[in-house]
Amino acid sequence: MTNDFEHYRGDGSVRPLSAPAGSETAIHHEQRGDYRASPELAEAVNLAIAVEQPLLVTGEPGCGKTRLAWSVAEELDLGEPLPFYTKSTSRAQDLLYRYDAVRHFKDIQLKLPDASDVTKYICYEALGKAVLAPARTVVLIDEIDKAPRDFPNDLLTELDRMQFVVHELPEGERLKQTRVRPIVIITSNSERQLPLPFLRRCVFHYIEFPKPAELVAILTERLKGSRVQADLIRAAVEQFTRVREIPRLNKKPATGELLTWVVGLVRQGVTAAGLGHVSVAQLPLWQALVKDRDDFKRLQEAGA
Repeated sequence: MTNDFEHYRGDGSVRPLSAPAGSETAIHHEQRGDYRASPELAEAVNLAIAVEQPLLVTGEPGCGKTRLAWSVAEELDLGEPLPFYTKSTSRAQDLLYRYDAVRHFKDIQLKLPDASDVTKYICYEALGKAVLAPARTVVLIDEIDKAPRDFPNDLLTELDRMQFVVHELPEGERLKQTRVRPIVIITSNSERQLPLPFLRRCVFHYIEFPKPAELVAILTERLKGSRVQADLIRAAVEQFTRVREIPRLNKKPATGELLTWVVGLVRQGVTAAGLGHVSVAQLPLWQALVKDRDDFKRLQEAGA
């Protein structure tokens, strides 16, 4: 048996699924090298690919759930991911296609020649595009826990069989992926429990928030070329960790806020020495880290 399991490393390298060993790829995206997956996360991605199930990724906001889809797509040279950003009003069909009934009806009233062709009023969305694609793609279903409770269960057939019916087409045409299944990555902030039938059909991984050493590596990677001093990054991560450790915070700052804060520190001319000798209550540009009035009070109390 051949080993078709280990495709994704999470190290920013490019390893196409279909290209022969040693072949060169021409795809170059700005996000290459920006994302570093843990060995456990890389294993979960490869398991989802091997067993052809969606990968459900959870973790607190800012831990890198959404960026994973771009990392997988780039490293495996699969082009841009097909994203779907879930809303509280989302329906399962919205992930597949949209039918512009209003425009179609108006065109019929105006007796336009194209009004008889219903396909001109159908727009395929992320999963629908993946089903119709001639090659493997990556689909991102972001923050599925925002959707109505029935949304995940309504997708079970489409996710299992990679086929769906477009009811507006003549005789309800069924579209099906007969070539290669897409890689489906689903994120959740765990704001509510997802249905058990849906969970049974997913590979699951919880992304732990990065440790200080990992945060230093992330910032160094994300800010390379911006001439940020290494000692400032280390001092910023140390103070950032202290802020996150303040008890009872309503909203702990995440990696995105850390990045914004460090960029602000650099532009204001703050040095590592100036940052390292202040209490959390005296942190410059704290507004990038604390987004809640009660949390600001806790920040002040922690530095008293």
